[in-house]
Amino acid sequence: MRTASIFVKKKLDKNTDHFLDNSQIHYLKKVLKLKKDENVYVQDGEGNRCICIYDGNASLKIIDLETRKRNFQITLLVPLLKKNQLEFLLQKSVEIGVKNICLYIAEKSKHSFNYEKEKKRTDRYEDIIKSAFLQSENFYLPNLSIVSSIADFNFNKFEKIIVLDQFSETLLNKKEPCDLLVSGGEYGFDDTEIKIISKNRASSLNLGENILRAETAPLVALSRLNI
Repeated sequence: MRTASIFVKKKLDKNTDHFLDNSQIHYLKKVLKLKKDENVYVQDGEGNRCICIYDGNASLKIIDLETRKRNFQITLLVPLLKKNQLEFLLQKSVEIGVKNICLYIAEKSKHSFNYEKEKKRTDRYEDIIKSAFLQSENFYLPNLSIVSSIADFNFNKFEKIIVLDQFSETLLNKKEPCDLLVSGGEYGFDDTEIKIISKNRASSLNLGENILRAETAPLVALSRLNI
């Protein structure tokens, strides 16, 4: 039987009982149906996972602490998409393994998205990421950010940038060095975005002959790079 998992923002201390808030108590009792003295994982999203015993009421006793180094080093820079497409992309990218996710409004789709409205949906997007983080039993919770365009993204802190380009003649191979993966929207990049990307030493690579959907291409690329 799979051990239930919850996320906490507080620092995990092996010698201290962790008291739960009302939403956590409800989640353990009503959603996970956890009983007294059952085990539960508590994760802080920063590489630490505790094995705890639930007291059946409002607290967890930590009995062991496991810490792991970060495995996934790729930041994903992907466009905002329609609701179902975007939520699928967020969920699956976390399950596959990603360090951070940044969403941008693609130039060819900017008539469909409003930056301020998307910022207000951040909590919803973060909940999807958190749920996938717990389900996949990753040890690091990816951070989410939203920028109004590719022009507002800071490329300077990345050294190995890969941009997915179906017209590139070079195939993306497994274990290609990469710390930033960039993908385009449903209608591809416009000339302005291409100029910005080209100025930042990005390598243009393709994923094969088939044309993939905007929500599928980054997932295929992540799968290859993480192997």
